[in-house]
Amino acid sequence: MDKDDLWIVEHFTDLVTKYAGKAIAVVNEQLVAVGETEVEVEAIAKQKYPEKIPSVLTVPREEDMACLL
Repeated sequence: MDKDDLWIVEHFTDLVTKYAGKAIAVVNEQLVAVGETEVEVEAIAKQKYPEKIPSVLTVPREEDMACLL
């Protein structure tokens, strides 16, 4: 797990509260893009930081996580 993945884990509750159902991209331990699809946010992140590989995921909604328990 790299630093960006750890950042996502550390901020997971806030991400679910603010961005549930949205795709996000994290680079250098910063949220750099929010959008509707992972493809969209990855493209934005790569445009901003072409030398980096962004951590990209769709933030689950609270009801999605209840199904996992």
